[in-house]
Amino acid sequence: MQYQKMLVSKVESFIGRLRWKLFNINNPGTTSKQTYGFKTTNPPPQQDELKSFEEDMFALAKNIQFRQVNNSFSSSINEKIKTIHDSKDVLVKADKSKNIYQIPVAEYRKVLQENITADYKKSTNEKVLTVNKEASKITSNLKISDRVDNYIQSDAFLTIKDHKQAFPSRVECRLLNPAKSNIGIISKQILEEAVTEIKLQTMSNQFQNSNEVISWFKSLENKQDLSFLKFDVVSFYPSISQHLFEETITWARTHYNFTEESMNIILNARKSFLFFNNQPWEKKGSETFDVTMGSYDGAEICELVGLYILHKLEDIIPQKHLGIYRDDGLAVLQGSGPQLERTRKNIIAIFKAMNLRVTAETNITSCEFLDVYLDLRTCIYKPYRKKDEKPTYISKASNHPPTIKKHLPSMISNRLSSLSCSKEVFLDELPVYKEALRDAGYEEDLEFNPPKYEKSSTKRNNRKRKVLWFNPPFSQTVKTNVGAKFLNLIDKHFKGTKHEKYFNRKTIKVSYSCLPNLEAIISGHNKKLLTTIEENASTIPPCNCRGGTITCPLGGRCLVDSVVYKAKVNTMNSDVEATYIGAATNFKERYRNHTLSFKHQRYQHNTNLSSYVWSLKAENKPFNIQWSIAGKAPSYNPSMKCCKLCLLEKTLIMKSNDQVQLNKRSELMSKCRHRAKFLLSNTT
Repeated sequence: MQYQKMLVSKVESFIGRLRWKLFNINNPGTTSKQTYGFKTTNPPPQQDELKSFEEDMFALAKNIQFRQVNNSFSSSINEKIKTIHDSKDVLVKADKSKNIYQIPVAEYRKVLQENITADYKKSTNEKVLTVNKEASKITSNLKISDRVDNYIQSDAFLTIKDHKQAFPSRVECRLLNPAKSNIGIISKQILEEAVTEIKLQTMSNQFQNSNEVISWFKSLENKQDLSFLKFDVVSFYPSISQHLFEETITWARTHYNFTEESMNIILNARKSFLFFNNQPWEKKGSETFDVTMGSYDGAEICELVGLYILHKLEDIIPQKHLGIYRDDGLAVLQGSGPQLERTRKNIIAIFKAMNLRVTAETNITSCEFLDVYLDLRTCIYKPYRKKDEKPTYISKASNHPPTIKKHLPSMISNRLSSLSCSKEVFLDELPVYKEALRDAGYEEDLEFNPPKYEKSSTKRNNRKRKVLWFNPPFSQTVKTNVGAKFLNLIDKHFKGTKHEKYFNRKTIKVSYSCLPNLEAIISGHNKKLLTTIEENASTIPPCNCRGGTITCPLGGRCLVDSVVYKAKVNTMNSDVEATYIGAATNFKERYRNHTLSFKHQRYQHNTNLSSYVWSLKAENKPFNIQWSIAGKAPSYNPSMKCCKLCLLEKTLIMKSNDQVQLNKRSELMSKCRHRAKFLLSNTT
């Protein structure tokens, strides 16, 4: 069922994109606007040329065949999943390791609240609404308010810092806040452009990855005469104050033109809240200004502030000898021990003036930075991993797509090669990675592939194609070759037609996606356990029908929320049984609307069910309707980015093999009705 729901979602997404592409082909004068990556909430217009293709696509999804897969790895995974579901404790991940800890719900809530109250104070829903109204005004000016959801209200959670020396006698936690504003997506694009332009003008060494660190290290002259100075900003994200950010913007304006509109967008994205027990919290003494880990533009804010920090430090350290990556900095200095110590103290003083705490060490000839180890005396660099930390790779028996497992050894080889200065260093580091690969079930060897940094002298002008990707989920339990059947449908419906140049195997391709991993399963388990007492308490009776459960359409469960229901219409003196499947966030309200459409003829075309009922009335055929719950799922929420209720409804409609199915196939491409109230265009 999980696989089929994901497959229906992917088929719906692909057909939607295909419809929009054909619509633009048939209407070449259609103008496009800047949407910042936000997709339209309008359903794609149906295209007559695609009807037969869509029918075959949904038939493919419906007729998936499964098989039994038995191996020790999948069995162990299934046992772990069962253990997770059976656990009554919250499962908490470690901060920088693969460990997972079990904590009773009450204790976890207590620790979580202690961590929240240390830096946050209670806020109000009115403040959240005010921020949403400001965001609505911003998106209205950009003409995308009908595409953007309001503030994502996800509860905060913890990870355990088990790498600290005092652990386990003293347990420290990291507080993570997944709540964020969708305005951050727009802010991210503005800041990316600004950071790129400022880096180009200042020529500062702001590292993006390990390869840039290696290139910087290789460019250093007279390495034997130098020593490293390494610094780390303590709690960089939450330490960025509004004052520091304003100083950064003032400096950045000398290199990049921030418009008033772009500043409003960036500042609105900074208005952050944390959510716990359905209560908003705001940072103490910040007027909701915060740079949260996990926000859409948090990394870009850090990069912009990092450029400002480099500007300050370049007054005492030559630019070519200094670099930074987010909160980690690295420099090389020349001089005696006391001179290096004075420089270290000057750096700490510069950070202190910006109200930032920093740890710094100097007069060292070798150090690790990101995932590479650098040595000034021997001029070598090599892969770095934490002491006693063994690498772990995807098992060859896992449920990942075959392409991922096929290319894994070569990807590891390329990564290790890029972090090794020579083949000898590569071979010295190889055994531990090779052993980990063998443990994962791979027999392939790892080979040294030196990276080619030099650009080829012959430039190839390859024509860029706009490719539509179909991403069906992969599972070993699926017997049907989904990818091959899909490509055959492309040939069947478009080969030899006028649209072949737009829709063919070069412009439409398949790439398998993965099913939810253990991390997603653990997250769902924790969310279920941590549901507030108010939500768990059954204070509302399950039924309020006047005649009790005897007259209740669902046998005493009519007040159930977020359900997919099934209505079976039995015609007297006939074996014909018609079935209608629908979704409702409140079944009782939906049931009243159905009964209203059965009583008053002016509502007969409200649903396919009411149309069928009135057709029976016209023929004087007596009937009765049996109601039942087909499934439960949560409706749309901005934090999930999908409506599981609509998805379950569409999956059950697609799977239905009933004698007479009243639902139309077009319902599988219908617009979600539950998202509208979350859109900024409806924020009031």
